[in-house]
Amino acid sequence: MKTSEEVSKEGFNLIIALLYSVSIAFSEVEIYVFIPLIFLAFVHKAYLLAIFKRLLLLNVFIIFLVLFVLFQDHQEAWQLFLRTNAILLFNLFLFYQSKGYDIVRGCYALKMNKKFVALFYVTISLIEYLFCELKNVKQTMKMRGFSATTSMFTYQTYGNVFALLFIKVIRKAQHIQESMITRGFHGEIYLLQAQKLVMLDYALALLVAMMILLKGLAI
Repeated sequence: MKTSEEVSKEGFNLIIALLYSVSIAFSEVEIYVFIPLIFLAFVHKAYLLAIFKRLLLLNVFIIFLVLFVLFQDHQEAWQLFLRTNAILLFNLFLFYQSKGYDIVRGCYALKMNKKFVALFYVTISLIEYLFCELKNVKQTMKMRGFSATTSMFTYQTYGNVFALLFIKVIRKAQHIQESMITRGFHGEIYLLQAQKLVMLDYALALLVAMMILLKGLAI
């Protein structure tokens, strides 16, 4: 039987991510906002390069928004860039290795709606399955010497790939539904794996609390 301690880390991460994000989302970014980020960077130093690569990819979309604001208010555009990247980086540090399942466990630990948790879990499973199938298709096409051009053959090939993936996902969803019905599913998924809080988690909570306190004093 699971205890609250066994599932507390996932719920803790969700709460900390929410507190950090909300605390800086609607205010100016100050230097102390980066203290929790520096701490997390030290904790996850083994994955720093991969995390910043993902952050750089996300910034492709952010830059368009920042450029739009830049023509109206230079200061606000800079603040928007800093706020968005701070929030993204904080969440990437927390959930980089989770593939979404830690978020599901966090929702489960926080006693969110059972059907929502189940739906979230199945959705992530299907997305993961879709990415695996896409990777397999890309490897197969590469082995067969496929080269993308602007020809009609390329467009037809991509159309066939998307149609194939769509059909596979539909079939996978049907198999999951049949499996859940067979196993007596009644709207709740029981998650057995959990992580316990460690001293680093408490240290992070302290840093975020200090940041919120400093921000409150600065208002």
